[in-house]
Amino acid sequence: MSRTRLLTRFLDGTAPRWGELAGKAPCIADDAVDVVPLDTAATTTAELLAALDRDAVKPLAHVQIAAGKMLSPITPDATLVCQGLNYADHANEAGHGNRKSNLIFGKASSSMCGPYDAIVQPQVVELLDYEVEFALVLRADLDERRHVTEGNIAEFVAGVVLCNDVSARDVQFGESLIQWFRGKSYRTFCPTGPLLCLPAKEELASFLRDLEIQLWVNGGLRQSATSARLIWKPVETLNYVRSFMNMKPGDLLLTGTPGGVTAPVTPEMVDIIKTHLFADDLRLEALRAEMTKGRPFLRPGDVVTANLRDCRQNVSLGGQQSKVAASPQRE
Repeated sequence: MSRTRLLTRFLDGTAPRWGELAGKAPCIADDAVDVVPLDTAATTTAELLAALDRDAVKPLAHVQIAAGKMLSPITPDATLVCQGLNYADHANEAGHGNRKSNLIFGKASSSMCGPYDAIVQPQVVELLDYEVEFALVLRADLDERRHVTEGNIAEFVAGVVLCNDVSARDVQFGESLIQWFRGKSYRTFCPTGPLLCLPAKEELASFLRDLEIQLWVNGGLRQSATSARLIWKPVETLNYVRSFMNMKPGDLLLTGTPGGVTAPVTPEMVDIIKTHLFADDLRLEALRAEMTKGRPFLRPGDVVTANLRDCRQNVSLGGQQSKVAASPQRE
């Protein structure tokens, strides 16, 4: 079995630099990380992937860095396309277990932050939630002329990266006519990384079938699933997405989160949304009351950790550690 390349983007002084992991994958900000910096002119994830495909990247002398210096390995020029309710347990807890169509939505690229950066809770947000996911990283243009299969998926997908689709549930469901994009897109609402995971092309399809994602809050396990449990697999989702939009190298397709979010959708929530669809203030007040009946949402001081694992080789592909912080500014 070929080795999966694990790429990082980190601060070298004040400038970002690309590197390749040379030791154990980090999981917390204080981990010491062995890295081989890369000699490349690439400034974006897309440019790095192209340079790697051309074998135009040279290794430099080995260094050791603190994991806290690691940045998102996906640069902000990326488009973030997301899947919702793509694990049966999450679809069931959201009351959509019998849904027959793929759910696609967007998230602002400016929501991305480093894997060890703070998640900043805006002052207007009371119901702050987590969603661990792995994202496909595009290596080629995807449009209506292309067709993705299990045999050619490596022509379009380079690898994966760990993400946390942080969500403001009160904004997402409570604001005018349901504001998913705003509720998902505040700055720091997508911790990304620490590693860009690039399996060999001939192994990509099997690699994607055997990944595990997990998330903990203050040390308590909240979410755990393997990619084998995805409802809509990468091939069918990529073909669905290309039917209505284009994607480019370096873009992300977040593949959905498993069950275990803070506030599963209850029948009462559905009734509130239907009853007060055009009465924003009433809907928001009622939803906040209903959604806070269970366990508490994220609050400043909480620590969210997440991990991505390659089950084939039983090896960690890196973890995140994000402390929740209060926003110093009012919107």
